[in-house]
Amino acid sequence: MKLFYHDTHVHLDLYKNPINIMRQIEEDKSYTIAVTNLPILYDKAIKENPNNEYIRFALGFHPELVEKFQEQIPYFYKKIENCRYIGEIGLDFTGKNKLYKDLQIDVFKRTIKICNRIGGKVLSIHSRGASREVIEIIGSNFNGKVILHWFTGGTLELKEAVQNGYFFSINLEMLKTVKGKNLINSIPMDRILLESDGPFTKQFSDNYDISFIYNTIKKLSLIKSVSIEEMNKLLKKNFKNLLN
Repeated sequence: MKLFYHDTHVHLDLYKNPINIMRQIEEDKSYTIAVTNLPILYDKAIKENPNNEYIRFALGFHPELVEKFQEQIPYFYKKIENCRYIGEIGLDFTGKNKLYKDLQIDVFKRTIKICNRIGGKVLSIHSRGASREVIEIIGSNFNGKVILHWFTGGTLELKEAVQNGYFFSINLEMLKTVKGKNLINSIPMDRILLESDGPFTKQFSDNYDISFIYNTIKKLSLIKSVSIEEMNKLLKKNFKNLLN
């Protein structure tokens, strides 16, 4: 069986050897969305890696960095128009991040408004401790595609996100906990995508290994009670639907 490789959320620019990793991704023909945490980091990634066939860099502004790098906010808004892939963006209301909730919300609302007006964007969204707010801001009629990255919200939030047509990107860490498995079991088959979230997951903290694709598919197939081959076909179809 030939696996369909894809990764909708990885921080390639945060690895020590991104060139080697990108070479591996290209050789394995793994469709990859490489998120960034700041607009200047997106610019750097694009400048240094202009000719990748299977990698698409996403313009990002991580919610945990919004307060510290406020001078980049206007530039970020300006860049959105010419970028199809947007991420990592969102809200984070955990720990000290609560101190600047209002600024996060303001930036996220403006970002969603711009993306919705232009249309056709693919968003990878962080929602730790703020899933309710993220879903309310995006709404049910967003003019583009939404991926909730490493979703940790409750059952009610998950149901609403599903009704709104959002996708969910799954990594191996999520498959290790009872809560994660229960959430994934509640996600419809046609809304599941894969992510590594390297280097922020244990498996990919030091190095990026494409074999995670098979391991994730294998565990997902067990949770969803389908064959590995069937899960692979479904994931390929989901990824194509994300881009169409």
